[in-house]
Amino acid sequence: MISDQELTIRPLEERDLPRLWELIYKDEQPEWKKWDAPYYPHEAMTYEKFLPTGQK
Repeated sequence: MISDQELTIRPLEERDLPRLWELIYKDEQPEWKKWDAPYYPHEAMTYEKFLPTGQK
């Protein structure tokens, strides 16, 4: 973990997964994709497909 007075960077935790899925894969056309490189296609996916194998 890296931390200073304004920011902490830590390893990904299981509790982060729902929010990451929501931001990245929930919508077909998320807002951030307007600013992403156009040559990388985006595909929405279900939460179950997003989860690592064996987690529900």
